Amino acid sequence: MFIILLYCNNTNNVKITLFFIEGGTLMAYVIKDTCISCGACEPECPVDVISAGDSIYVIDEDGCIDCGACANVCPVDAPVPAE
Repeated sequence: MFIILLYCNNTNNVKITLFFIEGGTLMAYVIKDTCISCGACEPECPVDVISAGDSIYVIDEDGCIDCGACANVCPVDAPVPAE
């Protein structure tokens, strides 16, 4: 089974991301305690499921689409796939 998700953000530019997932299972990302709360990940999330927590940023795992955009910009590699 393939799932195709399309996200388009038309604020200042158009950002289109296509996700092709084989098997139909998404694995959410989580943010480890090594997060330095710099906020770099939050604006990169195409589905807006990252927010500031009490001491670190957190990801709503139910809404995460496993794109890895947060992990690509994190300076300390805090976002990782959930186990």
